Amino acid sequence: MTEATRRTIGEMSTDARILYDVLVSRMVKGSEDFVPYADLTKAIGGRNVQNRARGLLCTARKNVERDYNLLLESVRSEGVKKVQVLSGVVEGTVRHIGRMSRRTVSRVVNAAADRDMSNDERVEVGVQLSLLGAIQQFTRPKARKLLEGKVKANESKELPTADTIRLFAEKARLQPSSEVCAK
Repeated sequence: MTEATRRTIGEMSTDARILYDVLVSRMVKGSEDFVPYADLTKAIGGRNVQNRARGLLCTARKNVERDYNLLLESVRSEGVKKVQVLSGVVEGTVRHIGRMSRRTVSRVVNAAADRDMSNDERVEVGVQLSLLGAIQQFTRPKARKLLEGKVKANESKELPTADTIRLFAEKARLQPSSEVCAK
């Protein structure tokens, strides 16, 4: 490596910097809300940002988000878009987390039914399933509406974490998974 091509750790590569500059010029300085993958691929000499140069685009996107307080999202097979409505992104993530916790609890309870486990392992699995059960309760639409009502009642102030957990505990009556703990 020559002196001119050396980078320090944490510094973007030349191609990532080019992608960064394209995203900034079109989405921050320009008025565009969408940049097609074809334009990004062309900017770095034809290296496909959907395949081999995907990491470069991820680096550029992450840095644009951090530097300009934006949220950029990939649109499958099309390009990168600027997200205007943040609640949609958060809502999708909450649904995904709830769905994954429900699936995992179901799979683990099913697998643990016929398994001989030591007491320590049973306790560990029970604790982890209880955590996933709490996540399930927090991500349900009813819980969201309950929390939303409390936040609105407090004049849009944030609820302290302890009050939020206490609120859900009263309504959901969270209990550890009895199927695993009973064995």
